[in-house]
Amino acid sequence: GTDQYTFTEEQKLQKLAKRSRMVEHVIRRDYNARWFSKLTLSSPLLFCVCNGLDEPYLSLQQEDRVLVSRWRKRWLYGCITRKFKTKDNKEIEKEIGGWFPRMIAMENMRAKPLPKEADKKTN
Repeated sequence: GTDQYTFTEEQKLQKLAKRSRMVEHVIRRDYNARWFSKLTLSSPLLFCVCNGLDEPYLSLQQEDRVLVSRWRKRWLYGCITRKFKTKDNKEIEKEIGGWFPRMIAMENMRAKPLPKEADKKTN
């Protein structure tokens, strides 16, 4: 059965199309998403508080690979897959998204492009 939270076929295709346009970035320095970041910036507190974004921030470590879908002048929005343990000690993977400073990331030019199947179906 379906309910109000079930995706339509069109929504599924839109999600695939969005994923195919995401660009992989490699993180060059650790970034702690808390206000008092240890990232060396001229003013970490001002940098974190004044970005004007209401969405969550993403804590990252050097060498993480993030799929970026949106960008602003100094910020990128991306998703990363993290492993978590449940209460019954099972390991699960969960995709987490958030904003992080553009200056800590570099586009991965060697990344394999994601499949373009979704773009063909939505056109």
